Amino acid sequence: MNKIESFGSDCAMGCPACGTPNDNITQALAELGLNVRVVASTDIGEAQERGVKRLPALVIDGEVMAEGSALTVEEIKSILRKTISTQELSTGGEK
Repeated sequence: MNKIESFGSDCAMGCPACGTPNDNITQALAELGLNVRVVASTDIGEAQERGVKRLPALVIDGEVMAEGSALTVEEIKSILRKTISTQELSTGGEK
């Protein structure tokens, strides 16, 4: 896992449902002991280029992993664990 992109809205209403959950991502990474670059963006065009259809969204190494709801720390950790397991399987356990 090389990069996590977090896409959220920067609307004037400050809607928490569309906010970028960067604190939750940072906490999830810390709790799992992972050091991964996190890029936060409110650029809707950039999100669309990544295949995102609904905000907020979580993209890991170019793959949309979640969209349309703000994720809890536990939900992010679950996604990260699955991503790590899938990557280990595809590389035969090599990092």
